[in-house]
Amino acid sequence: MKFIAGIDGGGTKTIVICSDLNGKILKEHKFGPFNVNSIGKEGFAALMEEICAFLQEMGQCAALCIGAAGCSNPSMQEVVKAAMERAGIVNWKLVGDHEIALSGALEGKPGICLGVGTGTFCFGKNDNGESLRTGGWGHLIGDEGSGYALGRDALSAVTRHWDGYGEATSLTRAVKEEMKLDTHEKLVAYVYGNDKSAVAAFSRIVEREAKAGDAVANAILRNNAKALARQAAATAKRLQMERGEAVLLGGLVESDTVYRSFLQEALMEFMPDFLCIVPKQTAAVGAVIMAGQQL
Repeated sequence: MKFIAGIDGGGTKTIVICSDLNGKILKEHKFGPFNVNSIGKEGFAALMEEICAFLQEMGQCAALCIGAAGCSNPSMQEVVKAAMERAGIVNWKLVGDHEIALSGALEGKPGICLGVGTGTFCFGKNDNGESLRTGGWGHLIGDEGSGYALGRDALSAVTRHWDGYGEATSLTRAVKEEMKLDTHEKLVAYVYGNDKSAVAAFSRIVEREAKAGDAVANAILRNNAKALARQAAATAKRLQMERGEAVLLGGLVESDTVYRSFLQEALMEFMPDFLCIVPKQTAAVGAVIMAGQQL
């Protein structure tokens, strides 16, 4: 039996979906993390063998699209290519996770997507098939509007309040009482002794305090929303897209949050002819759609 398949290679799990040549889902299976840096080259090779064995059991794979972060990593490319050759899969491609995210969110149609997690990215594709990615520069020089940026801005506001020249904010109480970071030393040790996800964890507190009416928390969300919307507007302009659909991806913005409402307002301000929508399909389904386009 001939089929097509899509792979969403994530940092914690890998989702493989197989469909018939018309796009009807046949089977879905989950595997371990698709991250050569965390599991090593040998572990990644073993994962690919496991995935290929699953695909071979399904029949003849006519087209395969693999989406993953770090797809430009030479080690990843080398292992994937070798696995495809051994499995006899000729029609395959390896793309960034942002590409399958947009493909799934808009079911293969052109548009803009904003990914908001610990970091951020903006990716767009126009009617001519031209695509462009903006942002994604990392937390040290970019990632405006990300969970990290929200957490960083919140902690900065708290330190200014502590030092006597910042606006009073309920974020201070949350940091001191909930996080038990009630001294200069504890806060510094927490921020500089952990990775960026520890700072990004404060984004949930910012959202909660903004919803409760804290002015500082609301300003943090609003300012970051505008920074992200400017990225999206720049992407649309460079792709010569005057109208279309924009989709917000990530836990901070996919549900009915204060941050999502600010992002929608900012997008309306900078991209008035775009409609902000919820994702229509998952990234894994997006990979299947892209595989179908390879036929």
